[in-house]
Formats: sequence, structure tokens, C-alpha cells
Amino acid sequence: MRVRKILMGASVTAMVVGGFSVPAQAADFKPHSSYPTRSKCVDAGQQYVRENYNAYKCTERPSDWLLWLK
Repeated sequence: MRVRKILMGASVTAMVVGGFSVPAQAADFKPHSSYPTRSKCVDAGQQYVRENYNAYKCTERPSDWLLWLK
């Protein structure tokens, strides 16, 4: 009985410690919407970050700017 308790305790401890050592997956940026100018894209991105997103970025396309949210 004691050996079983010790082995169970050790295995549970190993699982808990192993779970803490796994790094969290970083969320990728996802395309959201497009804007005619960079300043409008940045303004929208800042507003989304203030409301509920973690980060934003704006990338230039041939005809507009694409807002990415994370």
C-alpha cells in the first residue's frame, strides 16, 4: 500500500511539473479589415486594442492597408 501511494504521488507530481514546463502557444495575427490609409488602419488598431485585443499591426497592400489583430 505504501509503495503504491508513493508511486502515485510521484507520478502526479511529475505530471504537474511537466504541465508547468510546457510553453504557452502564442496566438497568431489574423486579418481583420482594410483601410485606405495607414493612419486610419493604426487608429482602428489602437481602438481594438483598447477594447479587447492584445496587439495589432498594419501591412501595406497595393491598394490599401490591412489590419491584423492578435
